[in-house]
Amino acid sequence: MTCSGRAPLLAVAVPPEWAWAVAVRNTAVLNVAAPPPDAARGGYVAVCAGAEHESAIAEWMEDWCGVGVPPAAELPTCAVVAVGRLEVVSTYPDSPRASPWYAGPVGLWLADVVPLPEPVACPLDSASTYWTLPEDVLAAVRAAYSAERQADAARLQDYEERAARALRAAAPPGLRERVLRKCNCGRAMTPCPACRAWRCLNPACPPHTCVQEVRP
Repeated sequence: MTCSGRAPLLAVAVPPEWAWAVAVRNTAVLNVAAPPPDAARGGYVAVCAGAEHESAIAEWMEDWCGVGVPPAAELPTCAVVAVGRLEVVSTYPDSPRASPWYAGPVGLWLADVVPLPEPVACPLDSASTYWTLPEDVLAAVRAAYSAERQADAARLQDYEERAARALRAAAPPGLRERVLRKCNCGRAMTPCPACRAWRCLNPACPPHTCVQEVRP
C-alpha cells in the first residue's frame, strides 16, 4: 500500500541537516528517542526538517562521511522534505545493517524514500517524537508524494523504452567492418602490394590489373 493509499503516516522531526541527508538519499536512518507506536510499523514516515540548525552534525557529515551539507540558509526548516516507508525499527546497538549514520537510541530505517519536489511547511510538535500532520498539510504531502512517484515511474518507463530501442537497433559497424573491403562476390579484398589498389583473389572474379604494370 502506498502513502496515497492511506497507509499510516507519522511525522518525525530531525535537524535540518539530517533531513536534507535523507532527502538526497545519503542516509535512510532516523535516530529518535523512542520507538513508534505498533500501528506505525509498515507505514510511512514524513521526514520533517526541524526548526534549529545543528552545525556539529554538518561538520560530522563532512569529516566522517565525506558529505558536504549546503549552507544553513539554504536548508528548509519546519517543513516536510521527504517521505519513506518504515521498514525496520531497531534499538541501539542492534541494527539491520552497519551504518555510520546510526546512533540510536532508536533507529527508524526507511525504504523507498521519496524526496518531495518542494518542502511542505508544517507545524512541529515539540512535545512528541511522533505526531500526525494537520489535514491540510497531510493533503499537500500526499499530493506531492504521489506526483513525485508518478514522475519517477515516467522516468523509469522512458529509460526502459530507450533501453529496448537500443537493444533492437542494429549494432554500429566495428573496426573490422569499417576497415575491411569486400568484393561483390562477398570475399575480402586485399591491397595490391605494388599499387595498393584493392583486389579480389577469387579466381571467379575479373583479374586485377596493376596500374604499375601498364606500359606505353
